[in-house]
Amino acid sequence: MLVAVMFLLGLLGCATTEDTMKLARNISATDTELIQYRKDTDQRLGALSKEDEAMRKQLVNLSSALDDQNDKIKMILGKLDELEHRQRESGKTGAVQGPPQSTPPVAVSKEYEAAYKDAFDAFQKKSYDESIQKFSAFIEANPGTPLVPNALYWIGQSYMNIKNYEKAILSFQELVDKYPKNPRVPRGLLAQAEAFNAINDKKSSITILKKVIELFPKSEEAAMAERRLRN
Repeated sequence: MLVAVMFLLGLLGCATTEDTMKLARNISATDTELIQYRKDTDQRLGALSKEDEAMRKQLVNLSSALDDQNDKIKMILGKLDELEHRQRESGKTGAVQGPPQSTPPVAVSKEYEAAYKDAFDAFQKKSYDESIQKFSAFIEANPGTPLVPNALYWIGQSYMNIKNYEKAILSFQELVDKYPKNPRVPRGLLAQAEAFNAINDKKSSITILKKVIELFPKSEEAAMAERRLRN
């Protein structure tokens, strides 16, 4: 009987050793799989990191390109200001003239044109605080001249560039209130909508974009407003 018990114990011991070895092999295989999984995961994360970095660079490049494009648009608008003003002045020159005056009005015209150009030059040089001061002085000194609405617009854009969105909103609103039929108004409203969006007042931004579409349905600004609303 004792021999039989010893034999059984021996069998159990062998079984336990075999099971232990099998378990060890399973653990080793699992460790190998985990190591490979970690390698695969690290490789994927590395690839994602590279893609993310490439995407960041693309976004930076796109943002820079948009800034450059925006600067070009503003420069073109400034040149349009000058052309529009010259056309108005040439139209006045071509009209029937009254009796000659002792003080020719041309000198006054050239003087305020020079002041306006000086202010706009500051804007183009990105000296926005200076352009605000000079455009404001221009408006105060030349309140009845046809370039005042344009000056208000560029004051608003100057405030936009220094991220003083509240004052930009007020400048564009002054343009809209005082000169509702001026061709600068739809562009000013678009900029005002952008300013509201920048201070997270989405509701006001959307309202103004809809206003642009309603008031100027066939304008380029209306098409831009529609695109912004879709986005």
